[in-house]
Amino acid sequence: MREKDIENLVAKYPNEFLSDKELKLIGQQIRLESYFADILFEDKNRNKVVVEIKRGILPRSAIPQIMDYYGVIKLKEPNIDIRLIIMANVIPKERVVYLKEYGIEFIEIPVSKLLNIAQKHSYRFLDTEAPELKKAYKKIMNNIKRRKGASAWIFQSNPERFDIFNALEKLDDDVWGVKKYKEKIKADDIGLIWMSGKDAGIYAIADVVAAPNYMAESEEVAKFWRSEEDKNQIKLCVRLNYKLKLLNNPIFRKELKNISQLKNMAIFRQPQGTNFPVTEEEWSIISELIKKRIA
Repeated sequence: MREKDIENLVAKYPNEFLSDKELKLIGQQIRLESYFADILFEDKNRNKVVVEIKRGILPRSAIPQIMDYYGVIKLKEPNIDIRLIIMANVIPKERVVYLKEYGIEFIEIPVSKLLNIAQKHSYRFLDTEAPELKKAYKKIMNNIKRRKGASAWIFQSNPERFDIFNALEKLDDDVWGVKKYKEKIKADDIGLIWMSGKDAGIYAIADVVAAPNYMAESEEVAKFWRSEEDKNQIKLCVRLNYKLKLLNNPIFRKELKNISQLKNMAIFRQPQGTNFPVTEEEWSIISELIKKRIA
């Protein structure tokens, strides 16, 4: 799911996201001098509604960005009212305060809602896998499942600290902190990338490249952390290579908890943490769910 997909869904189906039911779409990627506004609507009173879309964590740069749009439009049309709306998957609390202060509306859009709206309107994501890629994915899953002696582990990410949505799209290799099971995690094990929060669940499958070691992440990885304090820390980590990314069809926590054999998974018993073991039976069931996702 790309940022453009979210933009397209809001532009095509604004009634699914916004309370105003009488909006007329002016266009997407509308040029405003040196800027491009994601979406521009007009309401029944011919006032403008500007919508800025951000996938993942709302960056602080989005706020002055949309305020500049306001200034450009107001200079040209001083007598109209302008509504500013920002949408993102995750909006940090401190930015909510800032948005309220400046009268900017904000909407946090869970992945599950986007997937439901896309399914309802038969919207096809821009990065929907081609048939030949699906065949490759199936082969990868078969190879992973047959790997002898491999253990499976959940590596959990907090989407309010680390921009997992954009990291998964941009990165093929990553490093992940290890706080438990450092003596047991090894090369060729299987990593299940878990996002916590409202839409908790499995968003990717990875190979563990090497046993845990002390290292710092690359600058490419570091940029996805929100806080400077989290960046470039030398800590015990494993290197991961992403094999399957499930951004368009994650396996949500609620789905897993409805399967009797998975109710006692370690991440459900003690959800606070980074690393969780997955039993052989649990991995067998989860891998079958993934195969159905990519069928």
